[in-house]
Amino acid sequence: MWYRPFSTPDVSPRPTVRFLFETGPVVRVTRFLVFCHVSDRERELPISYDIDPKRGLVTSRLWEVVTNDEVDEHNQRLRTDPQFDPDYRQLVDLSGITEIRITTPKVTAAAQDQYFTPGSRRAFVALTDATFGMARMFATRAEAAGGQTIKVFRDRKKAEEWLGI
Repeated sequence: MWYRPFSTPDVSPRPTVRFLFETGPVVRVTRFLVFCHVSDRERELPISYDIDPKRGLVTSRLWEVVTNDEVDEHNQRLRTDPQFDPDYRQLVDLSGITEIRITTPKVTAAAQDQYFTPGSRRAFVALTDATFGMARMFATRAEAAGGQTIKVFRDRKKAEEWLGI
């Protein structure tokens, strides 16, 4: 069985100790462990998304090693999610990727297989040169193939401002 801390994408089988500091006349340090069960399938997919219907926003997050199959799985799950609306905006956080195992033909295929409405704003946040380059390649091909409106940023705050969130 695998466990991970509830607020990080780390999927290693080790607990994380967090410290809670309380202010007052005496500062107390309390240690506690936070676990949540992660299924084998979830552990295998370093891609997740959240849909916020009130804000009209899809937030996708990729971390660790990302492959062609995981991109396909994410896209299929998102496009068939009953809460998904193709007019929503999208924020894609690529900042946690440690290794890209996505081929150029997969980037091209994903760019041509669009399920967001043309004109819907989509912002990608990439911190490394490799993820930035991959995201730009996707954006250029998606814009040419289907009129997508995609920008790639190195700063999340600027991406959020461009999306209007």
